[in-house]
Amino acid sequence: MIVKAIELRNKENLQKIKKMPGYYKWWAKRTELDIILNELNVNFDDVKSSIETKLDMFCIYVGIAAKESIGERLNWHVNDKHTTTSVKYGTLSTLRQSIASIVAHDQYNKKATDDFIDKLYVEYFFNDHRIKSGDAKNELTCIERQLLQEYLRVLNIMENNHPCAKEIKKELKRLRKISKNTAIA
Repeated sequence: MIVKAIELRNKENLQKIKKMPGYYKWWAKRTELDIILNELNVNFDDVKSSIETKLDMFCIYVGIAAKESIGERLNWHVNDKHTTTSVKYGTLSTLRQSIASIVAHDQYNKKATDDFIDKLYVEYFFNDHRIKSGDAKNELTCIERQLLQEYLRVLNIMENNHPCAKEIKKELKRLRKISKNTAIA
């Protein structure tokens, strides 16, 4: 199922998601993809054939929820309080860290991060195993690795060994390091 990320700001919509583990994909329209690629110094034509597409959207990030339900994991990405403490101690989601670094050049900028997330879409898939089970973790980890090999996911860092990812990851890490150390205004 694909939903607009902004719809997940509504707690009722989140509660409708089955309490099961699974994996998810974040999708961007071309306008948002261009913002990301521009900041990462990547030309669209150089990577377009490497990015998964669906319904005129591009998959920019994949993740798994094995220790919690899909709904809880998506809630963390979409509705995180995004505090100074969460940035400082690295408990802000990887997706939020990357988006904040790209769109605001400042990981402390919750508003810019939320505004960008609200333009994205999320697709999620359930896994039949129990939350926190070894079977769920093993199966979902395998799925995530496969997804990272099949296509370029421009905002994934860990386990992203796609041939086009090396320089992109390097630039994303650089932007994240700079934006985490940005003085709070």
